[in-house]
Amino acid sequence: MRHTSFSAWRPCLRIPGALLGCALLAGGVQAQAPTAEQWLLHTGGFSHHFEPTRAPGRQWNEQHPGLGLERRRLGGQTWHWRQSAGFLQDSRNVWGGYAGVGLMREWRVLDSARIGAGLGAHAFYRSVSWSGRRAWVPALLPTLSLELPQDRLGVNLMWVPPTGLGGESRPALLFLQMTYRLQ
Repeated sequence: MRHTSFSAWRPCLRIPGALLGCALLAGGVQAQAPTAEQWLLHTGGFSHHFEPTRAPGRQWNEQHPGLGLERRRLGGQTWHWRQSAGFLQDSRNVWGGYAGVGLMREWRVLDSARIGAGLGAHAFYRSVSWSGRRAWVPALLPTLSLELPQDRLGVNLMWVPPTGLGGESRPALLFLQMTYRLQ
């Protein structure tokens, strides 16, 4: 199995690092207040790949049925931790899993919505070739989120950097994930 050197990932880290830096400068990390929890259900999502596949006769799967759970540890008024895990059908139509943790800053917009921005460290067990071979793929994902608290509905929009493992490559993509707050 061929491994990618850290230097190959360096360009992919610039955007997530900049996003986290801007979020930290925007408000600073606040002292932690008593911690509350929220649990959310992930119901799969949709993606947009920025390049076509290089495999003749193949197309990226842009619809990703799946199911996952997210736990939010709410501390202070604007910063919180998120942990998530689940499974979904990946871009090559192969079922796999994911797990991650992220730090998000949140703002209330009017009284009916919340917008968040942050960075998550994730690991995906997904296909790395059209033959269905799977591997664990790490990623730092900048994330924007929107939630309608009254309806308990939300979306997470993530930028997934390009990856290249074992001689296979995959372009960058945007991933839109739906959420439903359980409590």
